[in-house]
Amino acid sequence: MRQYFEFSDEHVSCFCEITLEDRVIRTRYGQKGTHGAIIEKVFQDAISAAQEYERLVAQKKKDDPFYFNLGDFYLGDK
Repeated sequence: MRQYFEFSDEHVSCFCEITLEDRVIRTRYGQKGTHGAIIEKVFQDAISAAQEYERLVAQKKKDDPFYFNLGDFYLGDK
């Protein structure tokens, strides 16, 4: 699963991508046009990873009213 968020205003344009693959959560974030920084966390089981993924996505959705979600299957810069 993947969720992709962007923020843009007159001064900055940035992104945050949260990906869940089995027991691994990768969070990639940075300024648009860059590869960004990646944080990877491995969990003991897929259920714990899925719960953390849902928590992170919910947090990002309520974090900042200017962020917008581009959807689960957005294929952004790799």
